[in-house]
Amino acid sequence: MRSQDKWQALIGPVLIGTAFELVGVECVGGGKHTVVRIYIDKPGGITIDEIAQLSRQISVIFDVEEPIKGHYTLEVSSPGLERPLFNPSHFKQQLGQKVFVKTNFAIENRLNFKGILRVAHEQGIEIEIDEQMVSINYEDIVKAKVLPDIKIASGK
Repeated sequence: MRSQDKWQALIGPVLIGTAFELVGVECVGGGKHTVVRIYIDKPGGITIDEIAQLSRQISVIFDVEEPIKGHYTLEVSSPGLERPLFNPSHFKQQLGQKVFVKTNFAIENRLNFKGILRVAHEQGIEIEIDEQMVSINYEDIVKAKVLPDIKIASGK
């Protein structure tokens, strides 16, 4: 999760003086198939036109600064329903929600955790899974996101 500071330093200046927030950045894949996914949001949500404008601005910065060597695909989007969680403040905002967390090494013989986020403090989180609490330090988290509780109407 520490790499987010690098991205904030690079992309943050584009957002100064705007209502936009850099939620986080993830790099997926490698080589010719690297995808740099940038999540940006603002109160009330972000529009397609705003995403397109920010994408152009960020692309210019990437052309100059070259934070990714070689070929890559740049994606700028809103966080969506499965909101990614990148820093302690994101976790604190989602207390009581169902989350998915992937760790970089096994904790209690698992890498993937789905449960209710019960605690978020400066060092890490606690997730309730099957009435058991699991503690995970932020530095051990590879990926985390909210799992929305979507109910589909039966049409009756």
